[in-house]
Amino acid sequence: MSRLAGHREPTAAEYLAAARTFPTGVTVVATRYRDGTPAKTVSAFSSLSLDPLLIAVAIGRHSPLVWAARASGVLSVNVLRHDQREVADYYAAPERHRAQPPPVGLGRQETGAPVLDDCLSWFDCRLVTVAPGGDHALLIGQVVGVRAGSGAPLVHQAGRYHGLGPVPPRVQEPLEPALPHQQGISP
Repeated sequence: MSRLAGHREPTAAEYLAAARTFPTGVTVVATRYRDGTPAKTVSAFSSLSLDPLLIAVAIGRHSPLVWAARASGVLSVNVLRHDQREVADYYAAPERHRAQPPPVGLGRQETGAPVLDDCLSWFDCRLVTVAPGGDHALLIGQVVGVRAGSGAPLVHQAGRYHGLGPVPPRVQEPLEPALPHQQGISP
């Protein structure tokens, strides 16, 4: 593509302002490393492929979680429910500032990656690759286990958490105007 005369690249602030308008789900990504369980609140999560079953998460490239996932070769993605803001805040804080114990327990599944005992759903994954993504690393995992619950997800948009409510049903307009006898009106 050629550049238009006078076109300028957006600034980081302009980019962020536009990106913040897009609502995302809130997850906790976790791995195992030695005796610890590095974990972080992440909103950049996506289902990537059905064949094979793959997910992707973007995490700041300097995060200890990235090197811990590389070292262990496993990770989990835990999707939070609308009522789990406390869990999101806990794992968003630097590990050294987190109160103990965590607000929700951790269990282990097939890979040994920690999964939240109480969340909307989780994905247990083997790490396939870590790709560069600017100031982030893109972790791609092959899903070897899942659990899906029910309820509404926790959503992050414009720097705030939100819950999703039901969308009102769409009112269907009739294709053709109803005749008087179709409306229950007698002639």
